[in-house]
Amino acid sequence: MPVLLAKNLSFSFGETEILSQLSFSIEKGEFVSFIGPSGCGKTTLLNILSGLQRGWRGELSIDAERISLVFQHDTLLEWKNVLENVLLPFQLKQVPLSESITSRAIEVLDSVGLKGYEYYYPHQLSGGMKKRVEIARALITEPDLLILDEPFSALDIITRERLNLLVKQLHSTRKTTILLVTHSVEEACFLSDRIYVLSPLPGRILDIKQIEKHLFGDGKPMNGLFVLTEAQQEVNSAIRREVQFLWETETERPAPEPSVSLSTKATKAKSLLPTGKRVFQYIKTHWSTLLLPLEGVILFFSLEFLKHALNIPDLIFPAPRAILKKLLETLANGTILPDLELTVTESLLGFWIAFALSMIVGFGIAKFKFLSRLLMPYFIGANTIPSVALAPFLVLWFGFGILPRIVTSVIVIFFPLLINIIAAFRHSEERVQCLIRFYKPGKLQSLFGMEFPAALPGIFSGVKISITLSVIGAVVGEFVSGHEGLGALVNRAKANFDIEMMFVALIWLITLGLVYYGIASLSYYWIRKRLLTPPPRLRKLSR
Repeated sequence: MPVLLAKNLSFSFGETEILSQLSFSIEKGEFVSFIGPSGCGKTTLLNILSGLQRGWRGELSIDAERISLVFQHDTLLEWKNVLENVLLPFQLKQVPLSESITSRAIEVLDSVGLKGYEYYYPHQLSGGMKKRVEIARALITEPDLLILDEPFSALDIITRERLNLLVKQLHSTRKTTILLVTHSVEEACFLSDRIYVLSPLPGRILDIKQIEKHLFGDGKPMNGLFVLTEAQQEVNSAIRREVQFLWETETERPAPEPSVSLSTKATKAKSLLPTGKRVFQYIKTHWSTLLLPLEGVILFFSLEFLKHALNIPDLIFPAPRAILKKLLETLANGTILPDLELTVTESLLGFWIAFALSMIVGFGIAKFKFLSRLLMPYFIGANTIPSVALAPFLVLWFGFGILPRIVTSVIVIFFPLLINIIAAFRHSEERVQCLIRFYKPGKLQSLFGMEFPAALPGIFSGVKISITLSVIGAVVGEFVSGHEGLGALVNRAKANFDIEMMFVALIWLITLGLVYYGIASLSYYWIRKRLLTPPPRLRKLSR
């Protein structure tokens, strides 16, 4: 029985017929390619064969217990290193990662030319290296059928030819049955035993080309070059003559440059520099941060100069040194601390309540369209009401205690954070959906192992914004309903014409915003570092 046998396979999307009466077979160990113009249904065909697309008509039998798929687009998980990405099929199926499985993964990485890159992350790899990791992930399960969906289409021509040589060598040595979809006639002729030529939409088989096999002793093409044999050139010319009207000229896109090139080696190299040079390197990298104190001093003396040069009255703008003196006095005698503590408490409680609510509601809206249609109009409408206008109602409902100020903070934070969380979860779902559909992990594993880590950058973008807004919410509540807190302190100082104290309160509000933003940024980097740290057991086994 063939590994794959299709008879009169058809598929329609609505009224549009995508595939029409396809009949073909693939024997064990064969390399078969499908070529055709863009939009002729090639990817739809692979989705049907890999089980990702239902609703097809006709007959289809697959005698393959294990099927692996290399997608057209990049599907590496950026928070996992190379070794963990290769082991992903076992992790998603909750198969214990034994020493033998990990050793096999390292051997597969060696076979695709990535020995020593086990702990590199996707952002440290070139486009060709990423695709080799995906090939290694597909081979780790020792598939009976390997499906390649235009895997090299986004790479430059040199990288593409190198990977073609790699795939040909792997096929020669492993004898894996491979099905390839590609736009490149040369690629199909170079790799395949048989080529099916598809027509424009609806996709039908126009022609079948059998290619004479040329085996090499070491499994490598002659001279290690992407060069077609005479038989392959004849098939290439025949295909181009027969279906010339199908092909459109496409420009190859260059391979993406790594955002951080071999950062691990760079870090090690820096650690070997003398102390003086390391200090210089640190200053060169972080000069903008190190200049902040100097900028503050320059701003202080500039304001002092303008105050005296323009003769600005103290009632409008006190001297900066007087404000600084008042700030230090209130710190020394502790008079500012009760107001500061109350504002911190209100803002942080408001933030955490808003964060918990927006995570729950945002996840539900991102996952279920009916919730989005049901709730979003109300959230959008409520967000148009200024928090200052709501504050008197909150005092009426909750009294003059701390509660209305916390609720005001929640209201100010909730909607911006909600929008970021919805966008983060929807974007993360799109990024990993193909892997989830193919490997079919459990619901919890899909959520916490893939979607949530992919959503973290978007979530923390919202957190960095909303945590500073929490101060605004608390202060608005204090203006309306409080006698304590930094907002209330501004009101008290204004009533007593203590302009210096009003500026002291503003300085503390600015400081709180900067501190909150810094904490959110450090939290994200800490969580990201935890995600990007390989488990000790894997690290030990790979050595």
